[in-house]
Amino acid sequence: LIFGIVKLIGSGSKKGKGTKELPFTAAANYAYTGAGFLYFDAGRLYYEDISDASKDTSYKINTEELKLAAPKGISVLYHDTALQIVGGGDSLVFSGKVLGVRCGNEHVAVLREDSAGGTAIVIYDKSGIQVDQMDFDATDLIGFGFSNTSDETLWTLEADYSTITPVSTLTTYNLSTKRTTGVMTVQGQLVEDVLFTNNSIFLSATSSLIRCNPAGSTEAYRMTVYGWALLDYSIVDSGPVLMYGQRGAEAHSTIKLYTLAEGEVGTAEIASVHPPTGYVGAFLMKGRLCVYTPTELYTYSAKGELLSTEELDDTITGAEKLSDNHALLHKGDTLLISVK
Repeated sequence: LIFGIVKLIGSGSKKGKGTKELPFTAAANYAYTGAGFLYFDAGRLYYEDISDASKDTSYKINTEELKLAAPKGISVLYHDTALQIVGGGDSLVFSGKVLGVRCGNEHVAVLREDSAGGTAIVIYDKSGIQVDQMDFDATDLIGFGFSNTSDETLWTLEADYSTITPVSTLTTYNLSTKRTTGVMTVQGQLVEDVLFTNNSIFLSATSSLIRCNPAGSTEAYRMTVYGWALLDYSIVDSGPVLMYGQRGAEAHSTIKLYTLAEGEVGTAEIASVHPPTGYVGAFLMKGRLCVYTPTELYTYSAKGELLSTEELDDTITGAEKLSDNHALLHKGDTLLISVK
């Protein structure tokens, strides 16, 4: 494990147009940072900036058998027993096993199993200094991460299967004060996704979409989404836009778009879109639904209106969202980045 290039990772990407072929293939070990890509090739770790080639760099490494966690903010390299915060000083070595890593803007959360079998989430700052630790029963913890809102809340999601019906519990923590700021319990269904805005916490469960107030963790409202699964979301000035598809379907003949209110009343603008058959990717970017076919891009408003149809420069085999600004297009094994 290695060194530091964190200064190159944290910058925001600039807007551009068109597509750009990436210097690695779909089979590579790579991660998107928000401004560019980290990837391994022939014993080196490369950084490729999307908009500024002067920031591109590479470093020699001892092994490519590493995992990457590089969302917008801190970037991390890790394997089962060690972790390196890029630019964070010495490597962190564990006597047990690293089960998962989540990165925020200022902190890294490591789910670690110690040599005695105990499970904990250990919190480090960007310098690699441990600032907190939370112990858990490994069978109960089903998710954790950072809100990436202005206060960078850490959240954990636990499920209790010991009762007749499942109980899901979301707990939020303030890393500055090291205090629990909220506990939200949902009975009779499993919470599958958690979405934070500066004004709300949304829980997408197997039967309901629930809005909670961050202050006091009180439930404001819930609406039924039974039979539908959350596929994507986008936060825009008009409010959160959520994308739902039929639960269990491999291809979605109908996509529902929810533009949610962030008040105490459960109102939402709901639109249905029937995407073109044979599409290879569908997701939200800047509050709009983007549907890629092998040769065209269809863009819909949050109200379900078709805004444009754009012919692609290349015939693609797949498309996935990287952020509200960038999409990753697959052309066989070749990768292209598209700027929206």
